[in-house]
Amino acid sequence: MTEVKAPRVPLRQRQALETRRAIARAARSLFAERGYAATSIEVVAAEAGVMTTIAEGLAVHDLRRRLDLVAHSSRRQWESERGVRAMLDGAAASDADVARMVAAWKTDRARSFRAIVTGLEASLRPGIDGDRAGAIIRALTSAEIYSELVAGEGWTPAEYEKWLAALLADVLLPRA
Repeated sequence: MTEVKAPRVPLRQRQALETRRAIARAARSLFAERGYAATSIEVVAAEAGVMTTIAEGLAVHDLRRRLDLVAHSSRRQWESERGVRAMLDGAAASDADVARMVAAWKTDRARSFRAIVTGLEASLRPGIDGDRAGAIIRALTSAEIYSELVAGEGWTPAEYEKWLAALLADVLLPRA
């Protein structure tokens, strides 16, 4: 008997599909709660954990608000991840193509987190530059930390998000 294999769906397509699903879920919920006319795109995007555009997110000129958005996005990302990352890391150990894809994803992730503070470096705590801030954000938003706290310690995703936002602000912003 011939084995039938499902076509491989690239990681970026799967991520885009999950983002669309999150937006659809948020829209359905908000439309039912508030009505279509009273629900803006921005509210749906915030509820889904996505920004209407990357430029819009980076247009926020308040670093504390950007860090809050990072915490929210991190929560949403790891809530919907469902073990895909661990599977990819395992596959990368024996498949060079997957290893290159995972490495490119990590490079993109590092670049994205560096961009969070671009233009707002003067708002950072003394002694922390943009590159260091990006590295700190990347480390603190890792899947391992989310998993340890939520799955391992029984935190709710909301508790994780609140903790992460406060920690990022405490580590990166000047003390009052």
